[in-house]
Amino acid sequence: MAKKPSLAGVLDDLPSAPVPPAIAQRTRRRPARPANEPAATPDPTALVGANLHPSYARNLALLHAETGRTKKELLQEALDLLFTAKGVQRRA
Repeated sequence: MAKKPSLAGVLDDLPSAPVPPAIAQRTRRRPARPANEPAATPDPTALVGANLHPSYARNLALLHAETGRTKKELLQEALDLLFTAKGVQRRA
């Protein structure tokens, strides 16, 4: 009966891989904000989401690629059109 070759010693014969140079630590830090200065707050936003069929994601990605507009902008436009069609006034 023929003896099967063993894979146990295969890695022993390979040369060791070169060690990549260490990644330099980032030394620049953000300037400290004075304690009495309020933090800058961006425009308030809310997460609006839904679990939809994957075709919606694919079509949205295609529109994003074709128009160059962000997915957020496309969804905002779609929701504005929906609200207009349903007669809902946009609230600020």
